[in-house]
Amino acid sequence: MTTNRLISILLLICVALGAVAKKKKPDCPRAEIRVSYLCHEEHLKTDAKAYTAEYQMVLLANSVESKFYNQQCEYIDSLRTTSSGRAIYREIIKNMASKYAETGVFDDNALPQCRMYILKSRNDSTLSLYDKNGSSHSHYYTEPLGEMQWQIGDSTKSILGYECIVAETDFHGRHWKVWFTPEIPIQDGPWKFCGLPGLILEAADSTGQHSFVADGIEESNIFMKPIYNVKDYEMVSRIEMLAAQRKFLLKGDSMSRMLIQNAPDGSKIDMPDIEYNDKPDLHIDFLETDYH
Repeated sequence: MTTNRLISILLLICVALGAVAKKKKPDCPRAEIRVSYLCHEEHLKTDAKAYTAEYQMVLLANSVESKFYNQQCEYIDSLRTTSSGRAIYREIIKNMASKYAETGVFDDNALPQCRMYILKSRNDSTLSLYDKNGSSHSHYYTEPLGEMQWQIGDSTKSILGYECIVAETDFHGRHWKVWFTPEIPIQDGPWKFCGLPGLILEAADSTGQHSFVADGIEESNIFMKPIYNVKDYEMVSRIEMLAAQRKFLLKGDSMSRMLIQNAPDGSKIDMPDIEYNDKPDLHIDFLETDYH
């Protein structure tokens, strides 16, 4: 074999290996701990009445990264990435429409009550929040990590067998009291909470409208999977996202009604007009209220 031919073969091998390397996706980060939280919230629906909701959220975290999300939301989002999954999703919507037609009750228990994902990275000190804007719109924004200024107190209590210390902060329109445990030295917690010398296991705002309480902790090495259909999310500012969510609530539920009325099989479902509350519960608000 001539020298020139050998060089050519080696160059082809290098090109091929480079192409493979470019196609190979980076490994997802692994969690060190999995925490489940029971989330309580008072919220408005499109009739401007206040409702109480409780649902589960999960925090996957290691020393530098975390993912806070609802597992039912991730399941529904995963369905919409394949043809077979989309068929299952259409069947879910069809069953909701059929049940409403038969009973007059809109049962959306098969759909997630929270469609928010929060990713934290201490490597680049950023927090990214992805949400559906209360309708079919998918938006996200980023902000600096660790904007909360904490005042650590002296009170302690036990949560899930861990000794926790109280801390308080004012953040984006609400006053929060949280309990963190130095026994788990991961500076993270539910929602946007982080920056304390230990894992946050409980948080509540001063109005009682929102709270997060850990109800399960376990060691974990599972992957923090990327968000499905992430390219469908449009970047906006935090204030824009919150204002759009509020507008959707106060202007009616045309998107939801359209989804139910136009069944996947092409049929139409008649729905009565919304009866709006003449005394709306406008004091009920989101986790952040400084968008007004």
